[in-house]
Amino acid sequence: MLQYHMIADGRVQGVGFRYFVQIEADRHKIAGWVKNRDDGRVEILAEGPEESLKQFAEAVRKGSPFSNVTGVTIEESHRLKGYRTFTISY
Repeated sequence: MLQYHMIADGRVQGVGFRYFVQIEADRHKIAGWVKNRDDGRVEILAEGPEESLKQFAEAVRKGSPFSNVTGVTIEESHRLKGYRTFTISY
């Protein structure tokens, strides 16, 4: 199990990107959260098996049909918070 702390840049707010991320997290059995940042980017904390996280990260990089992801930074960690579900934070 790993944790990814991700920051998505681009047109990722006001286009349903957080909902897309939540759907992808559920699809890949990832736990954690996603939230908008004040700087226009989206922050994600995701926990799960390494292969699932890699697939999830690739989906985030591609983005939703209405978003335009220009970059995603990922910090990997083995310190897990123990989330059980994936939520949208406000």
